[in-house]
Amino acid sequence: MNQKEFLESLVCPLTGTALTIAEDGKSLKSEDGTIYEVGDTGIVNMLYPKELLPEDAREQYLYDQAFLRYDKGVSWVFETLNHSDEASTRQFFIDLMELKPGMKALEVGAGTGNDSSLILDRVRPGGTAVLSDLSPNMLKLAQEKLSTEEVNVHYFLGNGSYLPFPDDTFDAVFHFGGINTFSERKRAFAELTRVVRPGGKVVVGDESIAPWLRNTPTYATLLKANPLFRAEVPLEDVPANIENFKLHYVFGNAFYVMEYRVTAKAPEVDIDLPIPGKDFVDNWRLRAEKAVD
Repeated sequence: MNQKEFLESLVCPLTGTALTIAEDGKSLKSEDGTIYEVGDTGIVNMLYPKELLPEDAREQYLYDQAFLRYDKGVSWVFETLNHSDEASTRQFFIDLMELKPGMKALEVGAGTGNDSSLILDRVRPGGTAVLSDLSPNMLKLAQEKLSTEEVNVHYFLGNGSYLPFPDDTFDAVFHFGGINTFSERKRAFAELTRVVRPGGKVVVGDESIAPWLRNTPTYATLLKANPLFRAEVPLEDVPANIENFKLHYVFGNAFYVMEYRVTAKAPEVDIDLPIPGKDFVDNWRLRAEKAVD
């Protein structure tokens, strides 16, 4: 997928309708007249809404200010968490995506590209990696760091709750480290799932100290020092059309990583299937009606 094909693949992040590409390839326009600009290095500004909600705007500002010191700070955090092996842990949750050469992957919240480089390694040769972030400075740094040899890489500024792609676009989607602070988290989970083809993988993670550690001395200190670790795993936000859900705790059991496979439709209970038994007519619906009575 070259840059022109990438631009042609983008849709309105709100309505999913087609965008019109300017003749010079420097901008895209939605049906309502909204303009999405293409930067000089090819990074497309697909942020929606243009005026971010307060929590998202705050996170964008913080990351834009911290981009040069971000990697060092994150590595320090992981080192404090039971002296975790950052490199092998990152390998672990990228492995969960089950990527192969030639596949198409999306990373939401790519940051400075630490996980992105592993994604690129999995899909090369011939694959496509699309990397996004809220922060222009973080994404520019990732673009400068990453090698594009034998792989197609495209970048866009975007809000994970409004993804500018049609349904079933990617083989896998990855996000780590920010979803707990998303202003519209449930919508973000729906979007991350929507853009993955049935059978593809979604891998998402963020801070959340495992319940069995929260009252231990050092973890109790961490909870007081950094409120982000108080977050609960957002199980209630996971969409219904999934299967093979698994939850892992990583980095000293202070971060969670969930993985699941996308299905074409949500599972259902056959509440009318008769319960087997001689001369016995019963099912879940009848039992429910009797319970109400």
